[in-house]
Amino acid sequence: MKETPTTGGSVLGTLGLVAIAIVALSIADAYLARTERSENRAEAERLAAAGQFKAALAIERDNPAYWLALGQAQLAAGELADAEGTLTELLRRDSTAGAANLALARVLVKEGRIAEAVSIYHRAIYGRWDRDAEKNRVDVRFELVNLLAQQGSKEELLAELLPLLDVAPDDLGVRERLGRLFLVAGSPVRAEEIFREILRQHPLDADAYAGLGESEFARENYQAARSDFQTAANLRPFDTEILARLKLSTEVLALDPMRRGIGPEEQYQRSLKMLDLATESIDRCGAAVPGTDTAQKIITSHARPAKLSEAVESNLNLAEQLWKSRQQMCKQAPTAEEEPLRLVLAKIAQ
Repeated sequence: MKETPTTGGSVLGTLGLVAIAIVALSIADAYLARTERSENRAEAERLAAAGQFKAALAIERDNPAYWLALGQAQLAAGELADAEGTLTELLRRDSTAGAANLALARVLVKEGRIAEAVSIYHRAIYGRWDRDAEKNRVDVRFELVNLLAQQGSKEELLAELLPLLDVAPDDLGVRERLGRLFLVAGSPVRAEEIFREILRQHPLDADAYAGLGESEFARENYQAARSDFQTAANLRPFDTEILARLKLSTEVLALDPMRRGIGPEEQYQRSLKMLDLATESIDRCGAAVPGTDTAQKIITSHARPAKLSEAVESNLNLAEQLWKSRQQMCKQAPTAEEEPLRLVLAKIAQ
């Protein structure tokens, strides 16, 4: 009786072929999947390059760059609600993204939600940046301080400026910008330090001298301010802004009856001038202010007071009273011609 031939070898052979086929199919599927992903990625990049960010997101929904680009495009188009929604979704996925927080802060500024925007700016400053992190953080903080300067938020502005003191010590433009911002923040002493530091390195810088003049002017050091503005004008003789500040400083010094070095007669004449300027200001706005008749009699009288010091004090008190009435009763803001009187009265009142 013959034995039936074993089929073990053929079974193993078949299994081997099946395994090879499975591996081949897996490789083919993986290749096709990679090819499809590559094609999809290329198509998404093409759509994004064409500004079709929604279409790009439909292909690559998890790409944060497309979410950010869409939010920025919506902001540029004035679609603020859509931009806020897009950026909020992006930040839900990654709340530390610096660029996304910056874009959202700009949306909130456009919407007038300043307090919320300030908070988001801080998240951008301390957030994650894929490249140029330090430069981006400095740029964002400067953007924030510009916003606060526009809002007149002096205390907040000063707090944001202090971390910038050591930024770009060799960048002349940045240092002068900082000096001006410290003036806006009501810190003329820090501003003066910055401008003097600039002048040690650049002794012929007209902008630094003008900034130094503004620092002294803000502290009511009008003599020093005039000197600085004069130097700035010498360096840049056709700068109308510098010339205007030089003129104002000169007028304040010429009007101030308490200026050192002038005698009683000059003090008296200056007090009369202040009375004259106060009544002229009231006349311009057409208000009926008590005390103007008294002032006119004093101005037109040619009699010399027996005690000049008492007359000076009386005239200054009346000028201050008239100016306060003018501020209360006249809608018009003080003109450039009235500014020296306002400044001198403010200094005397301290």
